[in-house]
Amino acid sequence: MKRITCILVVVTIVSMAAPALAAPSILVYDNDSHHQRAQTALNSLSLGYTVGDSSTFNTLLNGSSWDLVVVDCPNFTPAWTPLVDYIDGGGRAIMGFWDLDNDAGYGDAALPGAFDVAVSSSFNSPQSVYRWDATHPVFNIPNPVGDLTSWTDNWNDNGDRLTALGGAEALAGFTTTETTGEAAIVLGNDGRTIYNGFLFDDLAGHQIIANEIAHVLGGPAAVPAPGAVLLGGLGAGVVGWFRRRRML
Repeated sequence: MKRITCILVVVTIVSMAAPALAAPSILVYDNDSHHQRAQTALNSLSLGYTVGDSSTFNTLLNGSSWDLVVVDCPNFTPAWTPLVDYIDGGGRAIMGFWDLDNDAGYGDAALPGAFDVAVSSSFNSPQSVYRWDATHPVFNIPNPVGDLTSWTDNWNDNGDRLTALGGAEALAGFTTTETTGEAAIVLGNDGRTIYNGFLFDDLAGHQIIANEIAHVLGGPAAVPAPGAVLLGGLGAGVVGWFRRRRML
């Protein structure tokens, strides 16, 4: 009887903790993209999200706690200081943007460094992107992704060539072999951020973005939700209880 009572108590506590194992909270910036590639990627992963535009994004970003921010920005922008602060504070982010070099005044001097990159040069037509580490999960999980050589040209400024800074890892570039100053996809901040030197809107599909989202959410920066820690502790406690009962 005591054993049954204890099990019922554990089941009750687990059921109460279950809501804490919520889906990740994801904020998307998308003001006027043509194809909504970031949103399509999230839909393909069955992940919910909130969309902000140039007038609402920063209010949303500052007003809640977010597990991931995805920026799909081929045109109009918000102010970038809140995003920089979010990343510097430990947040996870994925971004594709056209004016990282800020030559048109729509960027921010602190934005490249927040993603652990520097801008080498800009380009005004889509450029093929080649995998420099074809075995990396970003190109394999959950979707097999090859070199990105099929594009649509939707905008006048299409991105920037990058240099990975510090411990950041250049996963792909605009040259077939790894070349300094030619990076296109950079994993930075110990796996918390990915910067793409091309526009999501120019991509032929959403799969690379879905893989990036899956990697950043499940990568080394991921922190278990409080409910997950509680359930793990409860599981260990139940196992220990049964072991002690067997010894008595």
